[in-house]
Amino acid sequence: MISGRVEPTKKKKKNTVREPPSMFSSLPDEIVENILARVSRWKYPSLSLVSKRFHTLLSSKEIYKIRSQIEATETCIYVLLKLPDHPSASCFSLRPKPNNQNRTKRRGGKNRFKRNSSGFSVVPIPSYSTNSFPEILCMETFGSDMYIIGGPDKEPSSSVRIFDCRSHTSRDAPNMTVAREDASTVLVDEKIYVMGGCDIDKYNANWIEVFDLKTQSWTSLPGPGADDVELRNHLRKYSEYFKVNEFKGKLYVATDEKEFSYEPNNGAWKFVRETSSAITDSMEVSCDMRNVIYSCTDSGYLMWSASETENEGIEWREIKGLRKLREHPTRGLKTGSDFGLVVSGGQLLVMWDPYINRSNKIRYAKISLESRCNGRELWGKVECVDVLTFPVESYEWFGCVAASV
Repeated sequence: MISGRVEPTKKKKKNTVREPPSMFSSLPDEIVENILARVSRWKYPSLSLVSKRFHTLLSSKEIYKIRSQIEATETCIYVLLKLPDHPSASCFSLRPKPNNQNRTKRRGGKNRFKRNSSGFSVVPIPSYSTNSFPEILCMETFGSDMYIIGGPDKEPSSSVRIFDCRSHTSRDAPNMTVAREDASTVLVDEKIYVMGGCDIDKYNANWIEVFDLKTQSWTSLPGPGADDVELRNHLRKYSEYFKVNEFKGKLYVATDEKEFSYEPNNGAWKFVRETSSAITDSMEVSCDMRNVIYSCTDSGYLMWSASETENEGIEWREIKGLRKLREHPTRGLKTGSDFGLVVSGGQLLVMWDPYINRSNKIRYAKISLESRCNGRELWGKVECVDVLTFPVESYEWFGCVAASV
């Protein structure tokens, strides 16, 4: 008789193949940090997911010190948008996309510029990190730190906030001695000079304040003396409408009518010259690279300066070769109402808003530079022109800054 009992089938054990340990697991932290420091910072979020160890190492300040020592830092560009009915500016970083030669090419005639072969991804920075950005920004960047100084128009403040572009966190810095609104700032030799934004008569003794980035402390300097009646009256008249640039250790304060120089070493003010639209044309934004100052006017002219005039004023010259970029009837620089200008990868990156209805787009151009005629001329070549699209309906104004991380 054949038994109906069926023997249970024995389950075969699955042979779990364990992957051999990564070569990184046997290396000391110092070596792993040195390797990771050479990788693009934009890959850090993905690498942080590999292991807890990677996450810890990539979150440390030590890796950024190594990046600086081995000259592996990258320029990170931030765009700040003032949105309707928002008390603070919204911040976005521009992440370079991988090179993509298959991007759709524009159709059109010879007036078309080449698009950016890679483009940028617009990455929002969480609002809890950026709620310290006031409505109108008075800021300077040094290394990976962004200094937000004082308050916006009609909201004076003595506060100073530091936004760390590595961790996207904010911290407090020592307050100024005077509450200021929409002040002017300039970075000189690891010191931030803050001018104006307060009553020049009431606070003349500390109309200028200097923040030492090494010691994280403030020093007060006086404004023009009582005997400089004409200068004080002029700065009072243009208290919110003057531009400050640094050149060869001196500060140059320019309004629509006059330009003055200030010598930080001895506090001496000096009248430089009468100005005109041909000279300043209301300089909107400026930046510097290799001891050359660059600026964009409110008419869309890109300017440069690497020398002084006979009377010690900054000698501005137009960057040649960019007429088509400026003169384009619908998308040229001359159509812009807001401008941004930063240096990235040895090139100028200029942004402008040619959209009358303030949509969610900003146009930008990358420009390479070439010195000609023994340094007397500077020519620009438009490498590409493209558009940034932001995840908002509209904005009121924008600004941009560049940090080294």
